[in-house]
Amino acid sequence: MQAITNMDRRHFISGALATAAALGVAGAAGSALASEKADTASAGSSAASSPATTAAAPAGAGTVELHRGYAAVHGEKCFTQVVVAVSDGTIIGASVDDYQFMDNSAGTILAVPNSDSDFGENYADATTQLASKTDNHEAYSAHMAEAAGATLDWLASMEAIEAFAAGQTPDELLAVAEQGINGEIGIDTVSGCTLEDTFGYLNAIATVAADDTLVSAGSFDAAGGDMTLSRANIGAHGTKGFTDVVTLAQGGTIVAASIDDFQFMDATTEGLTPVPNSDAGFGENYAEGVALCSKSQNSEAYSAAMASKAGATQSWLTSIEAIEAGVVGVPVVSTPGLDVDTISGSTLTSTTSYAAACGITAALGM
Repeated sequence: MQAITNMDRRHFISGALATAAALGVAGAAGSALASEKADTASAGSSAASSPATTAAAPAGAGTVELHRGYAAVHGEKCFTQVVVAVSDGTIIGASVDDYQFMDNSAGTILAVPNSDSDFGENYADATTQLASKTDNHEAYSAHMAEAAGATLDWLASMEAIEAFAAGQTPDELLAVAEQGINGEIGIDTVSGCTLEDTFGYLNAIATVAADDTLVSAGSFDAAGGDMTLSRANIGAHGTKGFTDVVTLAQGGTIVAASIDDFQFMDATTEGLTPVPNSDAGFGENYAEGVALCSKSQNSEAYSAAMASKAGATQSWLTSIEAIEAGVVGVPVVSTPGLDVDTISGSTLTSTTSYAAACGITAALGM
């Protein structure tokens, strides 16, 4: 697996060194370049990282859940991904990002992994590529400033939203979001945020935190200090999709992990659930006949395809849940050394790659 590509400078020194150490265990080669946008290269797939956030460990609590979900918060040209860490009924951290198709004709946008490979062949226009706003916050913020007079970096506002959500229950946060959506309170309620859809993002965090559809569990040391929530996009499984990983880590050990793959699927598949706004402006960037989907949300359909094409006998989500559980309590630098036998319950051929991806992601916060 390839090392991190275009790591945010704020996390370059600690993140790049930890990642290099982790990859060294697996024998992967890579070298970090000390530049504003660090770039590492080795054989395999690529990854894009985002800044990590700190979550305070609740006193007396030792269990945590990562809740994952998707929403249409900001117009029709993107979709929002939300992963929320919940402990003892309280939100202790959140990772929120928007995915949008951006003009990359100049090659200055960091597109999601495999945009230059099979995954990208499903774009309606090869120069308009799928990208994370977080990974491209400088370029996106410059666009917002020019188009709408925005004065604050997009990422700064998102971090303020994530910080505001921490310490509240899903119901408490939902009440605030509804007040804002109804115009009863203003955006200045969330200090440091200027986004017009502030309350929409809070509503998405609250909704996902209360949803038990896609949940992974973990445990932490209540006396072990703060935890770090990190996110990365990684090419963990072939070239037809990309993997999104969110980890919660404490003291160099993974506390919990949430994994999902995005892949284009046949739009006519019965029961398919494409990502939000696939039937709107966002979906206009798809090649004819396909739709971008979360494998977790479409595990049944994807697993049926795996069974037909490769003789798979177990659902994709069952294996992913086994991997998420298998990395809990594992030191970050040890994840590349995990094998299929270590992670009981997963039958995926890329099991070790997904485990290593969790280590790469967690290393960003070290």
